[in-house]
Amino acid sequence: MSRQVRVPQDDAVRSWLSVVRTYHLCSELISLRLAELGVKTSEHEVLINLQRDPGLSQQALAHRCFTAKSHISALLSDLERRQLIAREPHPTDGRAKCLALTGEGAQLAYKCAMVQTEVVALMTAGFAPAELQGLQAQMGQVSSRLEAALTQARSAG
Repeated sequence: MSRQVRVPQDDAVRSWLSVVRTYHLCSELISLRLAELGVKTSEHEVLINLQRDPGLSQQALAHRCFTAKSHISALLSDLERRQLIAREPHPTDGRAKCLALTGEGAQLAYKCAMVQTEVVALMTAGFAPAELQGLQAQMGQVSSRLEAALTQARSAG
């Protein structure tokens, strides 16, 4: 006979569930709007990061993206095949390559950034700057605690 586990519905759990729900809604909305441009969310991450910081290495890009590192190489090859990015020689390391947007890639990155800007504006409409700064600070604290717990769990395992 299986036992049903009940999760207490306290403020902490309800807050966590609201963050999860918001994340999923945001992700779905961005995905739908990017699909209109023929772009997947993982491609958007690459394009936006290269727009923000041209010349990133593949390793640095993989660290910034929310895409699995094993997926980055195939993703970059596809974007390169579509002539949206180029791999250029690293100025000081002959073995490394720097990633950059092509002209077409830069145009698509701009359109992706507009989608992101519209969704963020929708999410933050009605909030005062101080409220947004407070939310950012709170999520920064949450992220720091989770990163510390992950580091501890990884070193224990």
